[in-house]
Amino acid sequence: MTRRLGAAGPGNVVVFVDRTEGAAIGGWALDFNNPAESLRLRVIIDNVVVDVLICDLFRDDAQALQVPHHKIGFYYHIPARYHDGMRHKLAFAALDGTELMMLTRNGGAMAQFNFCFLAPRRIEGMVDGLVEGLIQGWAMRVDEANGTRLGGIKVLVTCDSEPVAALTADIYRADVAQALTGDAACGFIYAPPALLRRRRTAFRFFAMPGREELQGSPVEISYPSEGERERIYRLVARTDELFAMAYHLSKELKAILPAERFMLADYARWAAVSHPLALERAKRRYGDGPLGEALVSVICPVFRPEIGAFMAAVDSVRAQSYPFLELILIDDASGDPALSAVMAGFAAADGRIKCLRRTRNGGISAASNDGIKSARGAFVAFFDHDDLLVDDAIEIMMRAQAASNAALLYSDEDKVERSGALTAPHFKPGFNHRLLLEINYICHFVMMEMSLVRAVGKMDRRMDGAQDHDFLLRAVELLRGERILHVPEVLYHWRMSAGSTAAEGARAKPKAALAGVSAVAAHLARMGRPAKVESRRGMTAYRVDWVPDEILWRDACVSIIIPFRDQIEMTTACVAAIRQSVRDVRYEIVLVDNWSMTPEAERFCVAQANMPDTVVLRVEEPFNYSRLNNLAVEAARHEFLLLLNNDVFVSEPGWLRQMLGEFLSDDRVGLVGAKLLYPSGTVQHGGVVMGVGGVADHAFRGIDGDDGGYFMRAALNQEISAVTGACMLVRRRAFDEAGGLDERELSVAFNDIDLCAKLTDLKWKIIFRADMVAEHRESASRGDDYDDAKLMRFMRENEVMRQRYAGRLARDKFYNPHFSREGGVYRELRVLQPDELLIGDLG
Repeated sequence: MTRRLGAAGPGNVVVFVDRTEGAAIGGWALDFNNPAESLRLRVIIDNVVVDVLICDLFRDDAQALQVPHHKIGFYYHIPARYHDGMRHKLAFAALDGTELMMLTRNGGAMAQFNFCFLAPRRIEGMVDGLVEGLIQGWAMRVDEANGTRLGGIKVLVTCDSEPVAALTADIYRADVAQALTGDAACGFIYAPPALLRRRRTAFRFFAMPGREELQGSPVEISYPSEGERERIYRLVARTDELFAMAYHLSKELKAILPAERFMLADYARWAAVSHPLALERAKRRYGDGPLGEALVSVICPVFRPEIGAFMAAVDSVRAQSYPFLELILIDDASGDPALSAVMAGFAAADGRIKCLRRTRNGGISAASNDGIKSARGAFVAFFDHDDLLVDDAIEIMMRAQAASNAALLYSDEDKVERSGALTAPHFKPGFNHRLLLEINYICHFVMMEMSLVRAVGKMDRRMDGAQDHDFLLRAVELLRGERILHVPEVLYHWRMSAGSTAAEGARAKPKAALAGVSAVAAHLARMGRPAKVESRRGMTAYRVDWVPDEILWRDACVSIIIPFRDQIEMTTACVAAIRQSVRDVRYEIVLVDNWSMTPEAERFCVAQANMPDTVVLRVEEPFNYSRLNNLAVEAARHEFLLLLNNDVFVSEPGWLRQMLGEFLSDDRVGLVGAKLLYPSGTVQHGGVVMGVGGVADHAFRGIDGDDGGYFMRAALNQEISAVTGACMLVRRRAFDEAGGLDERELSVAFNDIDLCAKLTDLKWKIIFRADMVAEHRESASRGDDYDDAKLMRFMRENEVMRQRYAGRLARDKFYNPHFSREGGVYRELRVLQPDELLIGDLG
């Protein structure tokens, strides 16, 4: 036994606990400033002083403390009234009320000892009924062996099978004590809240933790109606019915509506209908006034293309509806007389075409640099020697630039086969720097201000194969993420030729992946953001893992918040998985017990509460996901808050460090979500898209967990509009700025989406960390939101979101507007009519 002055309390008091057996707690306590006197302590159970303990038992080991006597021990028997199968907490305090920490054998310290004892007893009790508007009753726990009848029992009140109140039977009832010769403090009173006062309401009363229904339960109450109040009630009930009817009717009408539908596989058919509307949509978005005469320089390096494809490419530039352009063709020493003749013919036929010839092959970067050097335009557009522009491509880009003053613009694109058929459309998100680190999703068609191009400098020939990615990243550095605009129209057809990336993907040019790794790593180094960058399976897609300074890691701590109601086997497994897999991040676990009712839950909570860095909150209120988490955040100690369902299971080493790294590398990241898989291994959550199916829907639901999804969006880390609250890590400062979760209007559904929307409005970033993968047994924690019993509440919360975020639901920045909003995330297309767009909608 060693003296621990560092943990001493007031007056240099030390309390040491080394025995917790049966229903007792033992140890020793001493005031080192007054060692000759046996110490007296307050015993506090459930925040109530229940006894004064004299520490005067003989301890053989006291000689190690070098004190005048050995009478410093204590052994406290916890009173029988707390042997009720419920969880309780015991603490010690000095006589002046100052709380004392308890040291333990393992070198730790605890502020309280949690316990749960259950003696063999039976329950006696009665619900007397309604007395002056209040339901009254009494309950006792009878111990036949000791001949005692004790009050203080916990009583659960339910209505329609849902908990509505938790009472303690400790009100003075002299009549019961006299009749039964028992504890007079055994009565309870319940005042039904106004919200539950329907025409006829039944309340049930149960003694806990065994959930034994008391005699006289249930109590049925009929409240008298008043004319005006009854009419309002009827209107409310009718409104709820209409909500439910409208929900079902909407689904039925949509099902029979003879609308033409386009899936991604129908892209060619969709393009035939949609592409002719592109210019009209652009005029609606960006304005249809005169554009001026700013010159656009189209830079086109040329090296041994197929002559037919090359001629078609040049023709597509010549056919542009915007006339103020120059096309600069740079022959990178092709050594092909036929090609030279064709180029000369184009230059002779169209004064806007300029031909440059290199004497030595330098690669695409060197050729592009020559073209940029000779360019005279106010804007530069980049174009490959066998690709195609749609006729209105440059006009649409210039209208977008005039409306937005963007310095860097990019459009959607597709691929064109040898036959001329269009396929594989890439409908892109709005500017997404985090995604650009993992893949060059911008690619084609790109137009930049000449002043920006000059500031970026030359293309780096060491990056050939990823030179465009490198150039874009350098431009983004200068712009700091501002003045970058996505133009959501397919303006560029990327030709699928033998050996091209368009036809065969990244594996067609293996060196491109290595160049891409170098480009991303160099970009992050220039930005002062240490990271490890590697290619994903040899492709031109990359994984970025942050490597912040170790000082940041040491200071970063996480509070893991897990609400639950019973389901102890599942919750135990959830918590165990965290403790087994997290080794490299400091954390605490905050368990939020929302009215668990089983003896197993009581034992679980006691065991958890006695574990280091673990807090158990008891919330005896009807289920309100938002409120449960808000209360837990108030109790949490750390800067980062992980909201985690008890049906989410983590296993991968380093998962929490992955998520935390996103915050430590960027102080504007407010929230990070994870990829969640069903137990079958298919995707349950791959991010959330706003506005699909009404309010929001999960992306990539049902695809294989290893599938990259649409243009690898299911596999890449990226900025996103929203993630599920089943597993979200949030910065406390951001959570507080947003006002937490909405517990008033969004108690169950959409509170996570609402939080994400509020954070976006506050300029916080939301990151989907696709590399952090966990298993989610969705809805095991509370059932399906869409069953009949919950449909009316869901419809009300649905309407709250529709009114609160009408514009946001119509336009998710990170989800291309050409995708359908009815469903089929990343699978179904829609034809946008110009009059559907908002004037001035630049995205």
